[in-house]
Amino acid sequence: MKIITIFTLLLGLATISNIAAAEDKQEPRQHNSSSQQNIPNKDNITLATEWLEYLASDDRQGRLTGSSENSEVQEWLIERFKQIGLQKVPGQESYLQKFTAHNREGEPLQAANIIGYLPCNCDSERYFFVGAHYDHVGVNTKLEGDQIFNGADDDASGVVASLIFAKTLKQYEQLPFNVVVGAWDAEEMGLQGSKYFAANPWVSLTDIESGFMFELVGVPLKDKLYNAWMTGNKYSTLYPTLKAKLKNQGWKLDPVLDPKLGLFFRSDNAPFALLDTDNESIKKAMQGKEKATVTGIPMHAISVWRGQDHYHKPHDDVSIIDTPNLVSLAESLAAAFKELPSSTKIEWLDNDQFDFSRPQ
Repeated sequence: MKIITIFTLLLGLATISNIAAAEDKQEPRQHNSSSQQNIPNKDNITLATEWLEYLASDDRQGRLTGSSENSEVQEWLIERFKQIGLQKVPGQESYLQKFTAHNREGEPLQAANIIGYLPCNCDSERYFFVGAHYDHVGVNTKLEGDQIFNGADDDASGVVASLIFAKTLKQYEQLPFNVVVGAWDAEEMGLQGSKYFAANPWVSLTDIESGFMFELVGVPLKDKLYNAWMTGNKYSTLYPTLKAKLKNQGWKLDPVLDPKLGLFFRSDNAPFALLDTDNESIKKAMQGKEKATVTGIPMHAISVWRGQDHYHKPHDDVSIIDTPNLVSLAESLAAAFKELPSSTKIEWLDNDQFDFSRPQ
């Protein structure tokens, strides 16, 4: 998660260019398709642990955008996508969406989003997006002792949750929507990967129903197990829709941690939700001066982080991750999503800050 002051974030946002009860709930069934034959015969907790250990290993050197280590992660992600059975987005020849990112000094860096696709095998032509960013902040050689920012919770946990979510969905014969899974690059440099995709989408923006990003989902408080929260809960019907479905899975979905933190703007959902707005309009809206008119897609972030001190610290490593809780969240969200009928419509809601509308 990109935690910075709200006004600094808003300046960054100025660069953006452009679920109802299920009628027939099906139990998951295992497919024996060739696309999944290479998945190790291991349970999801074991797989998630191995995946976290890879992503947050010291060998990854903090997964800094543009580094050779992050390029290795890209290839690793493509292999995981293939193993799970995620396809290339129709019309695309690769899982890689390459782009040029820029660091704080303005230097160009080679970056790439990894995008996969899961067809719904249904009549819907709509898409539901799920994702997380795989980059982190690298190494700080000025520190004494541990200098590697492993980013196990931020956001290797989100990447692994996305993989488990997709793997779980692959077990079902039919889904309510086509699913796009995104692993975003350069989030820590200002949501650059998701901004690039929103400006250069591989599917029509008008066909995206909704979606959410996994953001710091690995370290719950001990008294908040099976409890997550969603950003922008007052902005769209995705929150009440998922909240009701998750309750059936034994999970509680709370409102945003603190509305004053502006967390709706600080994850990779923001470039989709705020397609055409500007810094000044959002600033005034956040200050309560006047409502901003915004075109965007109802897209949110889900997290379990509640202010613990590992954020952007070297001790954000695998040892602090509650893997069973992480896996349960991903599996439960997949089951909740599966229960939605294809007729589900996620709508923007009236609120005090923004006058939202969908892209036409």
